Amino acid sequence: AVTAGDPVAEHPYLAALDAAPFTPPTPDAAGVDPADLRELVRRGLVHREDGVCFSHAAIDQACARLAPRFGAAPDGLTVAEIRDELGTTRKYVIPLLRILDGTGRTRRRGDVRIAGPRL
Repeated sequence: AVTAGDPVAEHPYLAALDAAPFTPPTPDAAGVDPADLRELVRRGLVHREDGVCFSHAAIDQACARLAPRFGAAPDGLTVAEIRDELGTTRKYVIPLLRILDGTGRTRRRGDVRIAGPRL
């Protein structure tokens, strides 16, 4: 649970992730202590995939931006289309899509992603 004045919930790394949601800084570059990162992940404040970290807010923002695009593209969106929509690079979009796939927000179908049941 997150409470006011909680040092983990107010960790500066969360602000850094929110400032660049789709091109997030690495924990090392941001000087994040490994124990702090583990706690942020444990609490669900940070999602980590393939060494790339995203804030919970970035995941929500990606879903909000992609939902209308999926609605307009029932056959799905390519990784390149999703990358362009989010204004990021493949380095970041692949781990982000793995998170979205793993949480049921998107589903991989061949070379495209379609909306998942939780989007």
